[in-house]
Amino acid sequence: MPKDLTPQKILNMLLRHVKLIILIAALVTLIAYGYSSFFITPVYSASSLIMVQDTNEDFSSQQQPTASYNNNSRRIDTSRITASSTIAASCVTLFQNVPEMTALMSNASVDISQVDDSNFLRFTASSSNPQVAANVANQLAEQAPKTFKQFFADKGKVDTIQSASAPSSPVSPNINQNTLYGLFIGLALGVLLAFFLEIIDTTLKPGDDLAKLYGLPVFAEIVDFEREG
Repeated sequence: MPKDLTPQKILNMLLRHVKLIILIAALVTLIAYGYSSFFITPVYSASSLIMVQDTNEDFSSQQQPTASYNNNSRRIDTSRITASSTIAASCVTLFQNVPEMTALMSNASVDISQVDDSNFLRFTASSSNPQVAANVANQLAEQAPKTFKQFFADKGKVDTIQSASAPSSPVSPNINQNTLYGLFIGLALGVLLAFFLEIIDTTLKPGDDLAKLYGLPVFAEIVDFEREG
């Protein structure tokens, strides 16, 4: 392959190997699609949501728990919601280590997280069985008030805000995304192979190669009619 590459020469080189590039891209794309569809076990995810409240907090079901109100001054008392958020953050660590909670996590992969540093906690269970994922998430939400009361007594309470339902579609693998990645990888491999074939090709090409070899211009070419059909 000549060292003085230009965009035009690169384009001509790719056009010479365009069939090979397309073939490799199609093959890798098909492999990525097949592997994602038939060899990767689908994973389903379900989530339940609980709310941790400090003692004497009173939030209606229609009111977002961003603040509590003082009946005398009608001013927002942010100390209540701050206290609830602090307790919720402690509950994340608590629920991840208490045997009563961890025993429920044996059938699924579980993530316990605080929602945006608020007093909401989310239990997210992942499993190859969608119903198992939903059951684990709901069992954790049901056990949470009992565990909370055991360690925090009457300093607050836990309520279930949202129960989990069995998901209808998996969260992984993402077949469309993996197929698209396969296409890009296949195109890249095809282009690299085309460059490699040009590097190892030591045959003389008509036109420029002859002119550079002998230092003389090429005025005409004789067509091989048999080779060209």
